[in-house]
Amino acid sequence: MDSFYETLVSSGRNELIPEEDDYFGKLIGEWDFDWLDHNNPRTVKGEWVFSWVLEGRAIQDVFICPSRATRPDNPQPDGEYGTTLRVYNPSAKAWDIAYCWTGQITRLEARKTNSMVILTDIDNANEKWVFREITDDTFHWQNVTVQDNASWYINADLYAKRRK
Repeated sequence: MDSFYETLVSSGRNELIPEEDDYFGKLIGEWDFDWLDHNNPRTVKGEWVFSWVLEGRAIQDVFICPSRATRPDNPQPDGEYGTTLRVYNPSAKAWDIAYCWTGQITRLEARKTNSMVILTDIDNANEKWVFREITDDTFHWQNVTVQDNASWYINADLYAKRRK
């Protein structure tokens, strides 16, 4: 398995990704988060791990909610243990994304709008995942549904703090 890991994981961004389009580079590392579900009021602790992969041409993550440490004491029937692959698309100057978890794959496209990185569902443009306020040690993520009047309904907020 060492050769699989060495073949997959990269030490940094590939020069083919322009610095101005490196929306996700600050996320590389390990994060703990609080998931605030607004549709089924609750807060769940989770973890999110990001790494450069494929010669630094992509970023892959593992999303775990509830976290491995809290799963035994706080099982959630809709918990997720999934992975996302973000591949930079130079012709679109955007990121092509696939999020996979048990029985599901969601395809998205990511573009930066002002200070937000907005991931739009390819099959339903009203569904968005938004990264806001990305700093070296924190970030805020939202699951959003765009309403008929163009206002955003926030399904969930996620507040992350860097572990490593």
